[in-house]
Parts: sequence; C-alpha cells; structure tokens
Amino acid sequence: KKHQTKLKPGIMGQPPHQDPEEEMNIVKEGTVEVLVNGELKIIGPGSVVFSATNQMHSIKNVGTINATYFAIKWRSTKADSVVKKN
Repeated sequence: KKHQTKLKPGIMGQPPHQDPEEEMNIVKEGTVEVLVNGELKIIGPGSVVFSATNQMHSIKNVGTINATYFAIKWRSTKADSVVKKN
C-alpha cells in the first residue's frame, strides 16, 4: 500500500496508533512532528521514518506551510509471525 498525503499547518494525519504492517514515511516538503519508538521528533524534507509492526506512530504538520509526505506500508513474513504470537 502506498499514498501521498498533504497536511495543512497544525493538522495531524492520524492520532497515535498501531498497524499490523510496517510503514515508511518520506517527507517531501514542510515540517512534521513524528512519534516513532516512543519519541517525538521534528523532521523536514528528505527525512525518512520507519515504524515497525505494531509500533505506535503518528505524524503532524508543525510548520507554517503545507507538509507533503509519502507513506509506504508492507507486511513481511516476519511481521506475520510476530502478529500470530501476540
């Protein structure tokens, strides 16, 4: 699964949540705050963020211009085994 999202200033893409898939976000423009590995980080264009299976994550535009990012999700066979054990 993949998509491109544009967030207006102050808008959160989604509140903190978990997914059964792994996810990678690539910031194209703007400044966003991401929750990854239990930490909030502010990142900008060219930054890449990885969220592992069932890891809490979120993204919010904290800048003054629109923020655009690409999200790519996949489910690996290793992720399937982790999900089955829980």
